Amino acid sequence: MRRDFRLPLKVKLSLLITTLVALAVLLVGFSLLRRQEQALTEAVTKRGLSMAANLAAGGKSALATNDDLALNILIKEALRDRDVAYVVFADEKGLVHAHSDVTLIGKPVVRPEALKAVGKELLVQKYRTPADAEIIDISVPLVFSKTHLGTLYVGFGTGAITAAVSQARNQAVVITAFMLVLGLGGAVALATLLARPIHRLMEATDAVAQGDFSVSVPVTTRDELGVLTESFNRMAKSLREKEMIKRAFTRYVPREVVEEVLKDPEHPMLTGERRDATVLFCDIRGFTSMSERLTPVQVVSVLNEFYTLMIETVSKHDGTLNKFQGDAVMAVFGAPIAHPDHAARAVKTALDMRTAVAELGRRRRALGEDPFEVGIGVSLGEVVAGSVGTEERMEYTVIGDSVNIASRLQDRAKPGSILLTRRTYEAVKDLVDAKSLGAMKVKGKEEEVEVYEVRGLCAR
Repeated sequence: MRRDFRLPLKVKLSLLITTLVALAVLLVGFSLLRRQEQALTEAVTKRGLSMAANLAAGGKSALATNDDLALNILIKEALRDRDVAYVVFADEKGLVHAHSDVTLIGKPVVRPEALKAVGKELLVQKYRTPADAEIIDISVPLVFSKTHLGTLYVGFGTGAITAAVSQARNQAVVITAFMLVLGLGGAVALATLLARPIHRLMEATDAVAQGDFSVSVPVTTRDELGVLTESFNRMAKSLREKEMIKRAFTRYVPREVVEEVLKDPEHPMLTGERRDATVLFCDIRGFTSMSERLTPVQVVSVLNEFYTLMIETVSKHDGTLNKFQGDAVMAVFGAPIAHPDHAARAVKTALDMRTAVAELGRRRRALGEDPFEVGIGVSLGEVVAGSVGTEERMEYTVIGDSVNIASRLQDRAKPGSILLTRRTYEAVKDLVDAKSLGAMKVKGKEEEVEVYEVRGLCAR
C-alpha cells in the first residue's frame, strides 16, 4: 500500500519559523541599513558643512589679505580629519591660493566634469573619483562685506560610511544564516518558544519603519534569536541617537551649545546650573529715529551689517551670541563653555565691537549713508544657565541679576561708551584703562550700582 510522503509537523513548523525569521531579519536589516546609511551620510554632510563654515570664517580675512600661509595652516588643521579628501582656497579668478596638494598652488582650479559650476550660493554635491570612491563636495562662496573674494572647496570621503554599512550588512547576513540553520533543526517545542520573540521583533520592526526609534525588544533567549534581538536593539539605538542629534541641531543655535549637546546626546542641557558668567548687551544708539528716515529695506540692511559685526566679534573671543532683540544683542561669556577669563573676553569683545562699529561708520559716511554708534553694558555675576522651552523647541539662555544690570547699563551708556559694574572692573582692572563714574541708579535695583567706563586697553 502506497503512502504519500508527508513532512513531520516539527519540520514544517521549523521551516515556517525559519522563513519568518529570515524575512524579519531581511526586513529589519534592509530598513535599518538604509536608515543608518542615510543618517551617517547626513551626519558626515553636517560635519562637513560645519567644518566648511569654520574654514570659510577663518579664511575670508586671510584670502582678502593674500595671507596664503594662514590659509595653508587652516588646511593642515582640517586634514587631521581622516574623512577630509581635500581642501582648496581659490580667489575670484579661480586661481588656487592654498591646496591640500601643494603642487597645485598657483594654478587654476580643476573641478570634476560631473559637478555643477559654483554660483553665489553654498553648494553640496556628490561624485565618484576614477578609483570609484564617493566624495561629498562642499563649495562655499567667500564673501566679505558684500565683496566676492573667492571660493572654498572641501571634499569629504564616504569610505567610513561604506565600511560601517558593509560591516552591518555582513552581521545581518551571518545572523540570518545562523537562524536558518537553527530553524531547520528545530522542533515543535522550539517553534513554540520562538514564536513569541519573533512576534515582538516583527512589531518592533514595524515601529522602526514608522519612525519610532525608541523601541527596544527584550532579550529572552540566549540563542541566535537573542543575538538577532541584541543586534536589532543596537541598530535601533544607533538610529535613536542620530535622531536625537538631528533634533539637537534644531533646538540649539549657538555653535558652543550644539557642541555641548553632542558630547552627550541622550542627556542634553535641560536643567539649569548656577555659575559665574559675564553678560554683554550692545545696542544701536538712536536707531528708532534713524529707522524713521530709512526705507524698510535700508533698515534691514543696517541691522544685517550690525548683526554681522556682532557675530564676528563675539565668535572671535569664544562667546555665545544668545539673543537678537531688535537693534540690540545679548552675548554670554563663561556659559555654556566655562572660561576662567570670561570677564576679560567680554570686555575685549566690547572694545572690538566699538572699533568695528566706528570703522563701519567711516565706510557708511564715505558712501553718503548715516553712521551709527553703540552703547555697551557688561556685568559679571552669578547666573542660572540652561535650556528653556518645550520638547519641540528649546532655547539656551542665562537668567540672573547680572543680566538685568548689563541691560540697564547698556540703556545708560552714551554713544561709544562701554560701562562695567564694579565686580567686572575688579576682574579686568589689570587689563583695561577705565574711570569710575561713581554710583548710578539703574532701573529695577533699589541700591545704586558703582559704574566704570572703559577707555581702552592698558598700555603694555
